[in-house]
Formats: sequence, C-alpha cells, structure tokens
Amino acid sequence: MNRRHHIPTILLACLLLAVSISSCREYSHKREIRDALAHAETLMETDPHAARAVLDSLNPHSSSLIPNSSFLIPHFSKGEAADWAWLKVQTDYKCYIPLTSDSLARIATAYYGTPRHKNYHAAMAWYTLGCVYTETNDDPKAVDAYLTAQELFPDTVNRYYVIALFNTGKHFLNRHMYSEAEACFLTAKSNPYCLRDSLQAAYTDFNLGLAHMYQNRYRHAEEDFYAVLRNTHTPTLLRKDIDYQLARLNFYESKDCATSLSHVNRFISQAENPKGIAAAWVLKGNIMAYSELYDSAYACYQKALECHTDIYARNQANKLLAHISQLTQKNDSAEHYSMAYQSSLDSIYNNYGREEIDSIRNAHLLEVRQRATASRALHIAGIGVATLVGVGVLLWLGRRRQRRLHLAPAVLPTDATPSDNMTLQEKAALCRERFQQSALFPQLLEELSQREVSSKMSQSRREEIRKAVADATAAIRSELMLECPLLTKEDLEFCEYMLLGFSIKAMAKCSTYSEHALESRKSRIKNKVSPEWREIVFSGNSRF
Repeated sequence: MNRRHHIPTILLACLLLAVSISSCREYSHKREIRDALAHAETLMETDPHAARAVLDSLNPHSSSLIPNSSFLIPHFSKGEAADWAWLKVQTDYKCYIPLTSDSLARIATAYYGTPRHKNYHAAMAWYTLGCVYTETNDDPKAVDAYLTAQELFPDTVNRYYVIALFNTGKHFLNRHMYSEAEACFLTAKSNPYCLRDSLQAAYTDFNLGLAHMYQNRYRHAEEDFYAVLRNTHTPTLLRKDIDYQLARLNFYESKDCATSLSHVNRFISQAENPKGIAAAWVLKGNIMAYSELYDSAYACYQKALECHTDIYARNQANKLLAHISQLTQKNDSAEHYSMAYQSSLDSIYNNYGREEIDSIRNAHLLEVRQRATASRALHIAGIGVATLVGVGVLLWLGRRRQRRLHLAPAVLPTDATPSDNMTLQEKAALCRERFQQSALFPQLLEELSQREVSSKMSQSRREEIRKAVADATAAIRSELMLECPLLTKEDLEFCEYMLLGFSIKAMAKCSTYSEHALESRKSRIKNKVSPEWREIVFSGNSRF
C-alpha cells in the first residue's frame, strides 16, 4: 500500500527530469547556433568561403535551394534565421556568387525593420539588401536600402558604412545625379576608415573624378584621377581605365587631340574584353571627326556598335553615324542610323529615372528631420518633467523640514503664545524662540563669553535671568508640573534652563550651584520625568 502511494511522486519526478534534460539540450543547441553564427560573422571578413561552409552546416538543405531564395528553417528562431539569412547573402556576395533574388535578405530586414535605436545587425541586413539590388541593377531600391542602412549604423567609422555611402554614390552616378553622387563620395573620402583603406580610397577617388568630370569640373577631375595613379594600392584594371578618363579630359577640356588619342589607343589596346569598350571607340571617333578624318571616325563608330554592353555608347554611335554618313555622302545609311538613334532614346530616358530616386532620397531626408525633431521635443519634455519633479521634491523637502518636531519656526513674534493644537515639541521650540528674541539674550551671550569659568554673576543679575527664563517658559510650565509631579521647585527651574538651551557650565555661572551638583541633579531628574518630556528637555544640544 505504501509503495502504491509513492508511484505518482516517482512519475512526476521522472517527468520533471525529462523536461529538464530536454530544456538543457535545447539551450545547448541554441547556444551552438548562436556561437556558429558569431563565428561565421568573424570569418566573413577574412575567409568568406569558410564562413559560407559554417552557414551551410547549420542549414544542410541550403545548398540544394535556389541561390538566395526564401526558405524555412524549423530549428531556428526568427532572430537566428534573420542573422543566418543576411550572413548567407553576404558570404555569397563575397564569394562572387551572383545574387539573383532578394527573398533571403528580406527575411533579415523583415525581422529587424527600422528600429528607433541604432543597431549594427539591422544596418547590415539593410546593407545586404542593397547589395542584392546593386547586383540586379535596381538603382531606386538599392538607394532606398543603402540610405536606411546608413541611418542604422551605430558607428560611422565602419567599413560597411563607407561602402554603403560609396555604393549610393555609384547609383546616383548611374542616374546622372552628379551633385548627389559627389556629396556621397566626398563624405566617404573624409571618413577615417577610408583614409586607412587605400584600396577603398582609390575607388572613391576614381568615382569622385567621374562626378566632377560630368559636371565639367575638369581640373578637379584631373586631380582625382592622378590621385588614383599615385595610390600604390590601385588595381591594374582601374589604372587602365584612367587612360580612358584622361583621354576624355584632354579632348573635352582643351581639344588636345594628340594626347587624347594616345591615351585612348593605349586603353583600347589593353582592354581584356573588346566588347566592353564601346565608349572608348565613340571617343576615338569624336577625335577623328574633330580632326576631319571622317572615314576613320565612321569606322570607329562602327566599332562601337559591335560592342553590345553599353546602351549609352551605342546610342551616341548611332547619332554620330547619322551625322557622319551625311558628310560622307552615305544618305541611305544616315536614315538607318537616325531611326536606330531615335528608337533607343526611350530606353535611355527610362534608365535615367531620377524622379523615382529623388522621391526616395527626399523621403529619407524627411524621416531623418522628423526623427531629429521628435528627439528634440522628447528631450525638452524630459527636461520639463525633470524640472517639475525637482521643484516638487524641493517643496516637499522644505515642508518636511518645517514639520520636523525638533525644529522651531524660522521667525516667531515675541508675543506669540502656544496653542492647544501644537505639539509639546513645537511649544518648547516657541519658548526657546521667545527667550532668544528677548533683549536680555544677546547681553547674556556676551557676559558668558567674557566671564571666567570660576566667576559667578551677581545676585541681582541672577534674579534678572531667572525671571526672563520663567517668563519664556510660563506657557509650558503648568503642563510640565502636571505630567511630572515628582519634580521639586529646583528641579522644575533646572528643566526650564535646559529646555531653553543652557549648558551646565552656563547654568552654573547663572546660579549658586556648582557644575558637579548640576550634573548630579540632571541624572536624578531624568528618572522623574516621562519619556516624552525627557526627550524634549534633554535631547536638544546646548546652545550656549
């Protein structure tokens, strides 16, 4: 029978043990996931391939999914899934795997949103989304994501903050928003991180030179391009591109055809992908046309059309071929090229899309201003509340101090009398105040300070002091006699002196008793009075 009673207890203990073991395993598993994500984030900077392997080990099915596509991870929390998502996209990006979908990055941005307080992982989620749109050439969405990321980075001296600024500037360049691009590149260039990273500085100077050149600031552009050449960390491919930019500068600024032709020929000869240099062939055609070598110009523009990657260069080539065809008596070709030029204008205008990016940028600026205004208003409201609380506390402390039982009122008239609604402490304080406001009190203080310890006052002076003490304590003497009937006349007089603040030494000078006798009387009187009167008479410090 006893054993059966123990069965439910044993079952409950087993159940609790199983739950405890399960919780420990789950906690351990969650900790392993968090540690692995942190390790992947660290590896991402130095070895993105190793970081990608760590992330794939956390989600074995990720390798079989469409790259950068959405997915479900049953054993991940929402926060862990968000961090896995943006880390996965970033490591793919760093491993040069094409980013074709924004679904993974949007898992991270949906989780983090746009928090009111700056958050590094939230900033990285939006930055990663911007990288996806950069890869897919979606300028408006990329700018929107990068601007959001810039507002969320807690520290602006940060590599990814600088890259977000830089990429925003490049998208502005794509949409011919040159002044906005220039502002982004200048801000990035002045960032302490960029000053330490020579490679980033090279790319920033190069794109800043483009922004200056497109605004016809040729001198500034030339300084930027030569800064790129002086940079020892500038990649070879970028150095080759400087030849093309210097060719443009020399031709459009000063029509120095010889120098410009030398640069453009060197650029074309070094090009690794002949189909990607349509703009260089257009520039060379312009140089030939300016030198009145129309047949050579015609051949250069034809070369530009063979390059299929640059819609702007092809558009210009068609326009210029229509013009050159007329000069070389090729009227049939002129009509063909003119129609090709007109048909490509719509695509050019669609690619500008400045209005859409302007609206996105203005919306972000408005949001920043509104946030700053709200922050100032909250700060002012906080100061106001703190001031009111402080004033309230000071008033409360003042009232509390006034109501302390052992303190007297600040100023009392000499004819003030105790009332029935006053406590004994307040009545005693009133008596002390009346005595201190009497004409005798300052004289007494002066006499006590000048008189030698052993000397006594005259009989007449002692009587005068005794009368002043009796007058000051008259209103409270009856209560003291009624509540402490064991007190003798001498005891009562002693209590009155003590109540008014006399020290034993001062009392001895104002009476015929010695200090020793008064000390003995003090001990006896303490046993004769009630605790309340003992506190009133003896607890206060002597004042003189």
